[in-house]
Amino acid sequence: MRLPRVLMVPLISLALLFSSFPAQASLPGIEDYTNERIVPLLNSPTSARADGSGFLYSSRIVFTSAHTAVTFDSSGKMVDFRAELSVGKPNSNVTTSGPGVRVIKRFAAPGYIADKEGDANDFAILVLERDLIQIEPAQLMTPDIEKELVGKKATVKMHGYGNHVDLCRQNETPPCTSGRLAPSAVPRTADATLRTASDFAQLIPRPIPERFRNELLFFSPEKTGMCAGDSGGSLTTTYNGKLLYLSNIGTGGWTYGCGMGGGYDGKGGFQHSPQIYKQLDLIKQAEKFVAEQIAIEQAAEKSKAEAEAKAAAELKAKQDAEAKAKAAELKAKQDAEAKAKADAVSKKSTITCVKGKTIKKVTAVKPVCPKGYKKR
Repeated sequence: MRLPRVLMVPLISLALLFSSFPAQASLPGIEDYTNERIVPLLNSPTSARADGSGFLYSSRIVFTSAHTAVTFDSSGKMVDFRAELSVGKPNSNVTTSGPGVRVIKRFAAPGYIADKEGDANDFAILVLERDLIQIEPAQLMTPDIEKELVGKKATVKMHGYGNHVDLCRQNETPPCTSGRLAPSAVPRTADATLRTASDFAQLIPRPIPERFRNELLFFSPEKTGMCAGDSGGSLTTTYNGKLLYLSNIGTGGWTYGCGMGGGYDGKGGFQHSPQIYKQLDLIKQAEKFVAEQIAIEQAAEKSKAEAEAKAAAELKAKQDAEAKAKAAELKAKQDAEAKAKADAVSKKSTITCVKGKTIKKVTAVKPVCPKGYKKR
């Protein structure tokens, strides 16, 4: 997860966290394979360890947190984070699921902010170089559904590949370093409830910063919130019998964070993410890019098929020509042999040979009487 810098002491950047530690799952996250779209992020296609989480929106499009996909250079320019970033098989054990699929394009939400006050509009889309699996686009939360769910303080699932053990020992105050990070190779969930900003006045001891109050807010009491490595995972619920995607997870303030949250308030803090319906334009951009990639692939496949067909036709023509030439050569040889035989026959002559009263006729090119016979 990502904690706002102003709320977290000391600061541990997610860039450093992802490169230095295994990804982890929620505390007390339980193994949960009910979400067929939850995916692990990998530092390379062959990595057997999750370093972040994502949600498979469609066959080639993955939703995640911006801070898992992009970062800022010294001049403040947004750049890609982790050159070989890949996505593993959905709802799988990363140690046994085989190689992942590379990310070829990243779209960070417009207005993504990562500064000393904390990350806002922390959402990104990853586009894969090929289909991860064949799957239809997921159902997304709308403003009306959000109003309904928040109004009844709906219980939702935080789903990711993050830490699931407490890093703090008895009587130790977070941030804790004595405990050892326990990587999660499988998807895990923890529950949270949707809340309004005004609800948090009774839930936590400090007001939520203004910049986060318009995002989707959710609460998990005491130590049960997100942990390192859950970033980019999904916040979902079942709506009308179908899985409904509300937002990504991975950003919050004053949470326990499995013992890594330096500003832990003893209550559970707050967790926030931009609502998915605010990202529809970004989703359209990603879908347009995917459509263009598919068109390029189809054109390449067509060109390849045409080239193969042309090569096959040329090979057949060559083989036919060679066969024709061989047939002509054979016929010429046979004709020559026949002519030679005919010529040989036309040059023969016949002589009459006698021996006493016996008479023999001998036919040959150069006929000779048998021994004892005389030519007559």
